Amino acid sequence: MHRTIRITAFILLIQTIIWVIFMGISSAPIEPDWLALDYVTWASEKGVAYLINYVNVSLLTLLVVILFTFLYSFLKEGAGPLAISGLILVPIYGIMNLVCYSIQISVVPTMAEGALIRGDSVQFISQLIQADPGSLAGYINGLAYAVLGIPSILFGMLLYRQSKRWSGALLAVNGLLCITGITGYHLGNDLLSTGTMAGGIIFLLALLGMVIEFRDPVAPKAP
Repeated sequence: MHRTIRITAFILLIQTIIWVIFMGISSAPIEPDWLALDYVTWASEKGVAYLINYVNVSLLTLLVVILFTFLYSFLKEGAGPLAISGLILVPIYGIMNLVCYSIQISVVPTMAEGALIRGDSVQFISQLIQADPGSLAGYINGLAYAVLGIPSILFGMLLYRQSKRWSGALLAVNGLLCITGITGYHLGNDLLSTGTMAGGIIFLLALLGMVIEFRDPVAPKAP
């Protein structure tokens, strides 16, 4: 199980780096004062970086679910209800985020392009654009990470007890930050709202910690 978790974490580490790069490239044109029409126009253009970003992050979401399933298998012995409580929330995160990300690949750009051609209202479509933090899709995306924040905290605590100290501590901090992010959204606090993005950076470090700490255990030497 050590090797399985390590390999999965390494693949996720690479995918997360790719996500950060292509998210930055694809969202570079976005301005803070954009209105619904601006976001819809941006989504209708669906450049190469945009498509790579959302295909990659959809696959990344599936792999996060797989990683947490492996972590549950590693932690369940002796952890009792604490581990299973965390695992129950993982597929909920997966469904929420996969829907938010996957519709950006084809559904949203097609709807956006059609609305612009016909001159229809763009208000509904703008609510489906994940990159717009004020949209329904953006909210569900942030909420999904907050949902994953709970198993992140629980599994992080359990990993820490299993002497995976960096992995555990960073995973737990990631969870706390993601929950802080959605709390900030509800409170209208811009500083707290950055918790979700900060949590993503800490998650990247947690993956690096897993790659290092989940090396195959050294077998005891024969007497």
